Amino acid sequence: MAERLVALRGLLGSLRMRTALAAALAVAMTLVLACGGLVWAVHRSLIDGLVTTATDTANEVTSLAAAGAVPDPPPAQPGVVVQVVDASGHVVAATSSIARRHPVASVRPALGTSQVIATPPLVPGDDADLTVAMSVQSPTAGLVTVYAVTSVQGAERSTHLLMVLLAAVTGILLVVAAAVGWVLVGRALQPVEAIRAEVADITARDLHRRVPEPPQLDEIGRLAATMNETLARLEKATDRQRQFVSDASHELRSPLAALLAQVEVARAHPESADWSAVADAVVVEGDRLSRIVDDLLLMARADEGQLEPRRDPVDLDELVLAEGRRLRAQRRVAVDLHGVGAGRVTGDADQLSRMVRNLADNAERHARGTVSFGVSRINGHVQLVVADDGPGIPPDQRERVFERFARLDTARDRPTGGTGLGLAIVGEIVATHGGTIHVADSPGGARFEVELPVED
Repeated sequence: MAERLVALRGLLGSLRMRTALAAALAVAMTLVLACGGLVWAVHRSLIDGLVTTATDTANEVTSLAAAGAVPDPPPAQPGVVVQVVDASGHVVAATSSIARRHPVASVRPALGTSQVIATPPLVPGDDADLTVAMSVQSPTAGLVTVYAVTSVQGAERSTHLLMVLLAAVTGILLVVAAAVGWVLVGRALQPVEAIRAEVADITARDLHRRVPEPPQLDEIGRLAATMNETLARLEKATDRQRQFVSDASHELRSPLAALLAQVEVARAHPESADWSAVADAVVVEGDRLSRIVDDLLLMARADEGQLEPRRDPVDLDELVLAEGRRLRAQRRVAVDLHGVGAGRVTGDADQLSRMVRNLADNAERHARGTVSFGVSRINGHVQLVVADDGPGIPPDQRERVFERFARLDTARDRPTGGTGLGLAIVGEIVATHGGTIHVADSPGGARFEVELPVED
């Protein structure tokens, strides 16, 4: 019983039921207004017809009375009875059916005018009668009043019959409208139900599945297309997350394993261990772990949209010169700074410094002997160029280098290898500053070009 009640509530609260009821309600309101107007117009027309007939009869009798002839019984059109009453209230002439009655009314209109009044019914049980009263001066009877009486019972019955017929037709139309609305909405919602059932059946492991798209390019078709695009983005984000976790675990495992190995060896042979060298190795691996964690946190902030830079004036050329001096101090590669000119941008100095350092470290890691820097102002932008004379990047791999944990070499654990996050971080920082970055063609080695808006 409880399940039936729940199912009934679900049916009554469904969009299909609400739409069908709304369609029936709209049709009902329209029909009620239309039928009401029709009934009023028909009733008004019938009453006006009765008044016209009674008025014509009264005019005919008053014309005879004004000429000095008041026939008894007076002439009358079908459905109309006439009574002629003098000034003292005596019935002078009347239709045979009301010859012995008292005056049907006491109203005395002014000469030359007429008045329509409601009078008690001549036939018991009927509705009130309509009476047209006219006064006229007769040469033989003096001032008399002519009453032309007609019954509205026929008009009321016709109106009532029309209302019954319209009510029956309205009920049938309401049922038809509700049924048609139910069927049409059901057919229209079939694709939506198919989409709902498919989405309900999709789990985190089935994100490759897609909802069916109807052939019509309507609202439901666009909904299905949007749903499939959302599923595609979710699938891509989930794959990236899984790859991110896998690669992050790998990156963190390598320095941890190296650190633990050295400590365990030193602990196993304390008498022969060089504790100073062990401490230096621990510091190096700890620094590497710290950099990996910092990179992971920065990428997590970027994913959450929290990598919002400050809007300060920054001399990009000073950041580049500082990185050039740092590389020269390490004495592993030659550093060319001849192409560095003035270039001021608006942004976050810390983030831009990290961008330049990551590009510099990447160039130093792959250079055979020289790293070149350049800063110039081109077409309303400040362009930063970082180039090396290393093996370069194949054209089909140039977009991939900005992906997370993407490295073109396979030696992920070698000391000269990075974490695979450096260039991805560069891409995020450049994007948050409204700039662009790409790998340009170069006669030898890799050439990274960054364009940032000039200072506001």
